[in-house]
Amino acid sequence: MSSEKPLGRFPQPATKDSVAPKWPRAKGANAARVGLILLDSSLKPTYCNSEAFTIFAYPNRPAKTPNAEFSRSIRSIVGKKPGVDDFPTTTTHFVSGRRRYLWRTFVLEPESNGGSKPTVAITVERDSVPLDLVARFQLTDREIEAVLHLADGLTSKEIAQRMNISPNTVKTFLRLVMIKMGVTTRSGVIGKLVHARFRDE
Repeated sequence: MSSEKPLGRFPQPATKDSVAPKWPRAKGANAARVGLILLDSSLKPTYCNSEAFTIFAYPNRPAKTPNAEFSRSIRSIVGKKPGVDDFPTTTTHFVSGRRRYLWRTFVLEPESNGGSKPTVAITVERDSVPLDLVARFQLTDREIEAVLHLADGLTSKEIAQRMNISPNTVKTFLRLVMIKMGVTTRSGVIGKLVHARFRDE
């Protein structure tokens, strides 16, 4: 990607007088393609780099400032306001278009004054594990999505809400996944996913 510049009304990233966390970096070809989003205490964006806009707009043309749809997407993934108990990071997955991403949420400091100072940082990068799952087990897009949500610790009901389907459909997806993976339990599915991640590293 090209060098980053502040977009619209967003402030410059951390200066020498502030403490900035060291963001996780993607590997290989994705090393320069990590989306960065900073939110204030009300979960409103105070800074977004161009890759973040590209990710959420895919396959459409990205916006240059966070519109209503962008903000809704952020809130739908963040959910409730992260608290100090979530520190230092929480990890989940989400889908944009046909691409799957690894989403990490960092709480920078406890909410105190409700000002515009960034209190939550988010990094977003492509997740290569689903590609391995497709190649090895011939999983469909929706089956992979269900597996990744399962790995995040979500229940069938929570997975159904994320995927906009019924809990029974989630159970059907997971049963098919177990058959394809040659396991008989959800724990077995998680084991296969962990093994795929280990191989990817």
